[in-house]
Amino acid sequence: MEIRQLQAFVAIADEGHFGRAAARLHLSQPPLSQRIQALEAGLGVALLLRGRAGVQLTAAGAALLPQARALLEQLQRATELARRAGSGASGSLALGFAGSMPFTEAMPRLLRDFRRRWPEVELQLREQPSQVQIDALLARRIDVGFIRTTPHEALAELATRVLLREPLRVALHTEHPLARRRRLHLRELREQPFVLYSAALGSGLRERTLALCLQAGFTPRVVQEVHEMPTLVGLVGAGLGIGLVAASMQRASVPDVHYAALADADAHSDILLAWRRDNASPVLANFLALTG
Repeated sequence: MEIRQLQAFVAIADEGHFGRAAARLHLSQPPLSQRIQALEAGLGVALLLRGRAGVQLTAAGAALLPQARALLEQLQRATELARRAGSGASGSLALGFAGSMPFTEAMPRLLRDFRRRWPEVELQLREQPSQVQIDALLARRIDVGFIRTTPHEALAELATRVLLREPLRVALHTEHPLARRRRLHLRELREQPFVLYSAALGSGLRERTLALCLQAGFTPRVVQEVHEMPTLVGLVGAGLGIGLVAASMQRASVPDVHYAALADADAHSDILLAWRRDNASPVLANFLALTG
């Protein structure tokens, strides 16, 4: 039993006429008749009777018709599913992101645009520090990650793309003596107590903060370590110390916190999109295409 034979049978049953069924299938009548004959021979029963009133179904034909329709519909669904999966219009995308990313312009815009273009794709969002994301990418636990530049030795094994170069800001309590300043140099923070991202977290911003302070000639005096940037800002607001945060954190309205720009030339943090070069997922390809 072949698909084209079932298509011929259903077309004749629908049209009640060989000529109209042949036109519907873009065939001449002889090939159509041959398909029906082959189907009947394979089944060992007659399916159709020709009469003055047109084509009639036999008992065997009437029994086969609903099953033939169901098979053709299932084939159509399977074909469509395969095409959509092959084009990336369906499937899933496991996406990692550092905790500060929702405050940036890059991540929310990309997710919004992707959801509009491919609404049937399941997005699996996983909040993870940058270094944890790199490990997850290498282990194929996620497909793509929003990370900040980090000294992880395996980062070079991944494909990366810079989405945004984000300025860093100094977060200070509004009553801090330096809070009257709109712009500071890192060297002016030498004696200040720092709230810093935890070493166990694998945060790209921790490494960036330490590198910038070292470049300015000092090692920060850390009084408290945290796991998330909003927690850092909250502790600054509580008067525990100062900290370096991404400029996008200013969107989070936290009482008693002042943000000062940094005059140092390298006081920025790059937001990268990272993925495995050998990941051939069409869903991932569509996502990357949105980033240019």
